[in-house]
Amino acid sequence: MSFLQRAHFESWSKSWFKTDSRLNPNRLPPVAIALVLVLGATLTGCNESQSRQGTRSDTSVAAATPTPAAIATKQLLLAESWSAYRQRFIQPDGRVIDWEADERTTSEGQAYAMLRAVFMDDPETFAQTLSWAEANLQRLDASGKRQDNLWSWKWGKDAAGNWGILDANFASDADIDAITALILAARRWNRPDYLQLARTKLRDLWTLSTVTASTSS
Repeated sequence: MSFLQRAHFESWSKSWFKTDSRLNPNRLPPVAIALVLVLGATLTGCNESQSRQGTRSDTSVAAATPTPAAIATKQLLLAESWSAYRQRFIQPDGRVIDWEADERTTSEGQAYAMLRAVFMDDPETFAQTLSWAEANLQRLDASGKRQDNLWSWKWGKDAAGNWGILDANFASDADIDAITALILAARRWNRPDYLQLARTKLRDLWTLSTVTASTSS
């Protein structure tokens, strides 16, 4: 994912979390809450200086509460931002393009687009980006059989001018983002198939990207 894409997503996501309360954390499964917390920490960071100020008074909290007009304005800006992002970076078939790196596609870019589609309640774009990644980023063995349910991290044009997978290794952070998006999408749009796919990917991610540390001396 390019710097421009990342900056666009991080700025947008911070605004969205402040204005959209339709995804109720109390209704999410524990694994979704854990993944969202990880994602939120990654995107927004920790404002330590603010936390040291202590609990604010009821008056200051009320003063900081945005008005309905302010919320509506932010929601309009988010919708316009999402529309611009789709037009610039997402092909009609669902491929997310990094224009700053030889028009390549990464698993991270696909996953970020899926997250944004969930946040903006855009099931069509979500399905397109997921479908493209599932069809084109599969990790295959020498016989062409799928190895697992994780995604190759880089797809693009090789030296011979052919388009396809350039690096079949998976990027665990991208797969975590995709899993998070699938869990949230399953809840938002009542899609148990998305939840099942998230579980399958999470199982493979756990198996292939974690190790058991020995406690014996």
